[in-house]
Amino acid sequence: MCVELEKLFEKLTTREGMESLFAEVEALGLIVGFLLAMAESLFAFLPLFAIVIININSYGFLLGFVASYSGTVIGSYLVFLLVRYLFRKPAQRYIEKHERLGRMLHFIDTKGFSFLLILLSLPFTPSFAVNVIAALSNMKKTVYLSILIAAKAIMILLMSIVGYDITSFFTSPLQLTLSIIFLVVLYFFSKWYQKYINRKLEK
Repeated sequence: MCVELEKLFEKLTTREGMESLFAEVEALGLIVGFLLAMAESLFAFLPLFAIVIININSYGFLLGFVASYSGTVIGSYLVFLLVRYLFRKPAQRYIEKHERLGRMLHFIDTKGFSFLLILLSLPFTPSFAVNVIAALSNMKKTVYLSILIAAKAIMILLMSIVGYDITSFFTSPLQLTLSIIFLVVLYFFSKWYQKYINRKLEK
């Protein structure tokens, strides 16, 4: 067990280890990257940022982006459809017990398009929760799909820019520093926008 943990630690903390990891993922085929991104939409505890980084470094920027983007759009829309048509009642009961979620549902019904477009474009948004609440709203399926297509393209592109060629971080402190700064800016902007929405919900 300790030996396996040491090997995993080495893969995640050395350039050679990460290059080996990306080569192993690439050998599994592009479908694996797609399924990983899709699975994150269904299981919120999976780290989408890490999945995107693995995909773009394993399959190249373009193919990695396509796998991550298509996987998260299809996965998110699948959650939306499952909640709307199969799990609507239990989801509604849960929303009714949480006043803030109920206010957000009302907000989506009245000002949903621009609100969701910006929210889902931000890397630190809890997408699973947004998909569920949107499914309970009066928003049309085609409208939500168009929001996902646009917003996820922006979100995955931002993640890809930060995480591309991550192994070069070991030899380029400047690139690492710029990526961290960019990531911190995205994080604080995400938190600011979420607080802005909270203020709107409380009115």
